[in-house]
Amino acid sequence: MKLNLEDCKVLVTGGSDGIGRAMALAFAGEGARVAVCARSQAGLDKLKNEMSGQGHIFKTADLTKVSDVESLHATILEQWGGLDVLVNNVGAIQKMGTFLDLTDEDWREVFDINLLSAVRVLRLFIPELRKSSAPSIINISSIAAVRPEEVFPHYSAMKAGLSNLTASLSQTLAGDGIRVNTISPGPVWSRSWENEALAVAQETGKKLETVREEFRAGSAERIPLKRMGEPEDLSGLVLLLASQSSAWITGSNFTVDGGIVRNL
Repeated sequence: MKLNLEDCKVLVTGGSDGIGRAMALAFAGEGARVAVCARSQAGLDKLKNEMSGQGHIFKTADLTKVSDVESLHATILEQWGGLDVLVNNVGAIQKMGTFLDLTDEDWREVFDINLLSAVRVLRLFIPELRKSSAPSIINISSIAAVRPEEVFPHYSAMKAGLSNLTASLSQTLAGDGIRVNTISPGPVWSRSWENEALAVAQETGKKLETVREEFRAGSAERIPLKRMGEPEDLSGLVLLLASQSSAWITGSNFTVDGGIVRNL
């Protein structure tokens, strides 16, 4: 299937590693122009050397700061003059813990990163997407939105909010021809998993690689396809939803989780 994404202008937030990095590379491989923002300059520099094509934008930005979101918006308009596809991928679990372990500050931090950052980006870029001939918004949520775990209720609640926002915006923006969809990954090895593995290794004295293997094996036990996801497992779907091959799809939530959540 030819997706016809050549010269499509795509913004991927949180794109320097993990799922975002894999998506940015996939879009570039299809000939799109990709803007990638992240807090890590080192991560962006590494990605820049790996991406094919020309006309890409690499911008350091902390999307919990209004000024950084505004600067990102200004840079994209200055260099491209518009936007066709927005992928809201920023998300993180800063602190693992059950409900009574979490402070107000923990909740505020996860709210800023996982929900309010997307709200800020959407608010600024929706007017630009209205000018596109083939606009698409893809919000990256989580199966935690519909299958919450005991250990991170704050993250699950924010991802549920993002999925709900997708459904609402799909109605609000349908008249403008802007499609809005959600991808909800299951356990995908990412920086959050790596950070947790590092913390456990330091606490227990185990080798980091041993902890990684234990985490992967533990997750695989409850996944019907018997493995954790890799960032690249989401790339094909995000390309499809960005393209006009999915021109009649909006307001949908796609689970990519190895079979954990089974919907009728």
